[in-house]
Amino acid sequence: MEDRVIRRVRAGSLKALWALGSVLLGSPLVAASLSMSPAPAGPPSFFSGERLIYEISWAGLKVGQGTLESEAGEPLNGRDVFRIRSTTRSNKLLSYIFPVRDRIESIMDASGLYPYKITVDQRHGPRKRYKEIQFDQDGHTAMMLFKGKTSRFDVPPQVQDILSSLYYFRTLPVLESGTSVFIDVHESQKNWKLEIKILGRETLKTALGTIPTVKVKAIVQFEGILWDKGDLTLWLTDDARRIPVLMQGKIVIGSITAMLTQVEPQKLAPAP
Repeated sequence: MEDRVIRRVRAGSLKALWALGSVLLGSPLVAASLSMSPAPAGPPSFFSGERLIYEISWAGLKVGQGTLESEAGEPLNGRDVFRIRSTTRSNKLLSYIFPVRDRIESIMDASGLYPYKITVDQRHGPRKRYKEIQFDQDGHTAMMLFKGKTSRFDVPPQVQDILSSLYYFRTLPVLESGTSVFIDVHESQKNWKLEIKILGRETLKTALGTIPTVKVKAIVQFEGILWDKGDLTLWLTDDARRIPVLMQGKIVIGSITAMLTQVEPQKLAPAP
């Protein structure tokens, strides 16, 4: 039964799975009464050694698994860095008709919380893609290697990539409902203002317990992140770690959901 249902879905609709870890956010503009706060003075210790595992489903069917993980990397130019990785893999059912293998890695300054380099290695069915982008945060440029060609782009100060932006967003102070954060992201050979709307607070019942969360919506205008173009809704733990507990985005047929199933090495704090 599941096999027959999956076969009816066009490959274009299933693109929503692809970059589970190439997640969102970060930048210098803010709407309403919220003012952009500077990054924390020191590196967020909870990033080092963190591993988050997600179950991905479509229309109630399990179709894959995603992982977000970060660790301390070798210092770069005398600066401490985090090495952040996102992997997405389709399960046996989906791989039978449209195999998905994604690996995205960002090297991020541990204190400044901006990226130095991102690599994207993807397979979506018969299509394969590999690219690298190196960021000169002092010179405000990005150098992209794609299909054997190198391109240079001017970028805003402390610009984020599609993966580092999520980790940057997680370090921001408590956000008020009804406000928006705008973040500079470089992707798809352009600079974008990524808007994140703060929708409110909700308590979710999950396999990991009952978790208080902050609900946000990201307005995505560029390709290569989570659900490509369109709105993406996230529920983050309402604490200092801001762990994504649930991510959901609509596609042509139904919606794709990524639910947190495992946290390493620490457990989530349950609701009081």
